[in-house]
Amino acid sequence: MKRNLTFIFFQSIFVLLLISCSGTIYTIKKSNQEKIKYSNAYIISAENSQFIKFKFGVVTPYSYIVLPDDPAVKSVVIGNTDSIIKNELEKYGIKTLIGKKGDIPEKVDLIVLYYDTWRWDFKKILDKLDIIFISPNENQEIARSTFNIAKNKEFHNFPTPEKEVPKMIKELLNN
Repeated sequence: MKRNLTFIFFQSIFVLLLISCSGTIYTIKKSNQEKIKYSNAYIISAENSQFIKFKFGVVTPYSYIVLPDDPAVKSVVIGNTDSIIKNELEKYGIKTLIGKKGDIPEKVDLIVLYYDTWRWDFKKILDKLDIIFISPNENQEIARSTFNIAKNKEFHNFPTPEKEVPKMIKELLNN
């Protein structure tokens, strides 16, 4: 009987992993962007990424207890999120450059910032990503899209910028 319960428990965990959540994307537009067509964008490359260190949960005879995360810490830049954003914007016909904060060219009609947070789960996975559109004239935020991993961070589909950025850019550009 005990062997059958153990088998059913692990079978249930396996099924949950197969049908796991990918996370959520929430986009806010602070201006009427539908009439704006961007032609030249400048992506400010991140100086660092954030990283949440792995923490084991607690296994009891009847459950697994997920412990709260420690705060994210600064890390070297993880991945190539800026290049993925660039490629996605170019699919919409927007000429895009990547550079540093102080090197913004004069002839851009959109500035793009991003902030990424990662965690480890057999490999580095995307925990949170903010992509922010800034108006170069007023230097004000005009839109923001935020990806967050599923609330139950133990069950996910190994999110990456390659999976999430296209959806975020589509929402930001209103397509």
